[in-house]
Amino acid sequence: MTNEKMKVWAYFKHNAGDFSRHWGAYIMLISVTNLFIGLAVIPFFNFAAQQTLRIGHVPYITLTNLGQILTHDPGVAAVLTLLGLLLLLFVYWQFTFLILGIQNIHRQTRLSFFQLAIATLKKTHRLTPTTIAVLIAYFVLIFPFSSVVFKTSLLAKLTIPDFIVDFIFARWYLGLLVIALYMMGTWLAVRLLPLLPALILSETPPRKAVAKTWRMTRGQTWRTLLAVLLIFIPVAVLTTLLTIGLYLLQSYLDSHWEHWALLGATINLGVLQVVMLLLTVFFTVMLYQLGTSQAETFQLIPNQDLIARVPKRRRNLLFRIGAVGLIALVIGGSSLFYYAYLTGALASQPLTISHRGVDDGNGVQNTIPALQATAKEKPDYVEMDLHETKDHQFVVMHDENLKDLTGVDAKPHQLTLSEMTKLTARENGHTAKVASFDQYLAAAERLHQKLLIEIKTTPEDSPQMMNHFIQLYGQRLLADHDQLHSLDYQVVTTMRKQVPKLKTFFILPYTLVFPETPASGYTLETTTLAMRVIDEAHNRDQKVYAWTVNDSDDMEKVAFMDADGIITDQLGELKTTLYQMNHHPSYADQILQYLTSFSDDAEN
Repeated sequence: MTNEKMKVWAYFKHNAGDFSRHWGAYIMLISVTNLFIGLAVIPFFNFAAQQTLRIGHVPYITLTNLGQILTHDPGVAAVLTLLGLLLLLFVYWQFTFLILGIQNIHRQTRLSFFQLAIATLKKTHRLTPTTIAVLIAYFVLIFPFSSVVFKTSLLAKLTIPDFIVDFIFARWYLGLLVIALYMMGTWLAVRLLPLLPALILSETPPRKAVAKTWRMTRGQTWRTLLAVLLIFIPVAVLTTLLTIGLYLLQSYLDSHWEHWALLGATINLGVLQVVMLLLTVFFTVMLYQLGTSQAETFQLIPNQDLIARVPKRRRNLLFRIGAVGLIALVIGGSSLFYYAYLTGALASQPLTISHRGVDDGNGVQNTIPALQATAKEKPDYVEMDLHETKDHQFVVMHDENLKDLTGVDAKPHQLTLSEMTKLTARENGHTAKVASFDQYLAAAERLHQKLLIEIKTTPEDSPQMMNHFIQLYGQRLLADHDQLHSLDYQVVTTMRKQVPKLKTFFILPYTLVFPETPASGYTLETTTLAMRVIDEAHNRDQKVYAWTVNDSDDMEKVAFMDADGIITDQLGELKTTLYQMNHHPSYADQILQYLTSFSDDAEN
């Protein structure tokens, strides 16, 4: 073993031993911090943002209307910006509190939570405009790629939506670019691991701290990566062994002790949560200690106690009792949840909705042959798209340019309906004629297939587009029990005002604050969908459809979140998944499902 590897191993042994001695204190520190954030800080920001939008008469905020808010509602934009800066301050306080708290336990300075909070507030003087700029750059560059290093639920919405990921990886050159950026982000996260402790704990000006961190970590990246892997690998191995062990144990109970299988599964889920909590706390503490120790080694912060010592007191036992009590409280509170999950009481029966009228590439999207093939599987709804044409008619088409499907480099509003329906679309090895909405709707009626119609809009649409659509189809769609949804808020409000009985959903590609609109419900991109959002919608008598959900694990997760509908390109997979959920798979399989598709989101 080389000298460098021996140093890394010695570091790991030292800090792992420290964790084994003070695990109770570490669990209390991190759990209390997370509880405070989850129960107080995040609800405060949600409430403040909602009140800001309500007072400013802004019904919603998402990626598509940020520019409009900035230009038309500068007061709302200013308050939201202040809330964003305040959020960053809380992120800074969280990291500061954890770094000081972990060092307090590690060095046995024995400060109370109140004293740590005071010490954290005193560090606020480090948060200069330059520090804020550096932190924003740090989060923007590193968090989308390597949030595992310093993770916070306060920045949980800094995720890339699945539809953007799908768009990127459908194009190999963009996929390669993202992989390269991911590798670069990971490399930066590893190299700049000591930067956050340096920004918080040192008295060095931020610019100098960044420059010194970059200079001192030169040539140390592989050593740091080795140290990170030495932390990550045991956690991954233990998680795998735990999962396999619980699965085998539960499989034995399922087959040999059926009367005790449900009780055993409930206990096993409790054991799973406890061990995963311990592993998560261990991983977090080890990473924070690694970053802080590197900051000391590279002389980015003073190599001395971070807080003045106070007389030692033997409180390990009290912390362990407190940690065990907290764990028991969580497990006790979760036992009813586990029981409901295992018996299927949590699983709702969401509507099955075929995205663009296809199932696993069984035809060309938004065409009648695909509709006919998909309708045989009896989805609750077939989702499809329409555009206005040059002669103010309606054609079934998703794309704003026809080139990808038909080879014609034109937009729907540049061609008449007659010209459009003469085109042939090609996709998934199939060909089909482009259909008018009249043709598609008539075909759906013959098949007794209900539709979820997405109305696409562009700046080139005629001013009377919606009035014309309502005059032609409003009552017919009501009679067919069809539904509508749209990304255009004007479409939603117009439909709700003129045809209030027709269910019309508002599509939101990114959920920042719960909207207050007259919509019948919301079609929400699954990446930022959370249980609290669905609960809030149901409290307001609104529905939630999740899109686009193509993985069985995500289907299970969304169903357990109590979504009212699931829009998917894999209709057959969705039906199979829901069938298996409704017919109670083995408890062993449900434990695996919980681990892979539900545990990360249970707190939402």
